[in-house]
Amino acid sequence: MNIFVKVGIGVSVATNLFFIGVGSYGLLTQDARIKENRAYMMKVIQDEVYKQIKFVMPKQSGGVIK
Repeated sequence: MNIFVKVGIGVSVATNLFFIGVGSYGLLTQDARIKENRAYMMKVIQDEVYKQIKFVMPKQSGGVIK
């Protein structure tokens, strides 16, 4: 019975250390991920704006009507 308690405590400590490590890694790399996501979104928005401008603009002007 005593070995099961020791194994349980060891697994609990290892699990806690794992989750603390994963959480710390996430917080440390958050800024890089935010910058990468912002750059991607700016590219997507810029491409979409250019597509919309091309779609809305007429192919040629109507010319001068007298």
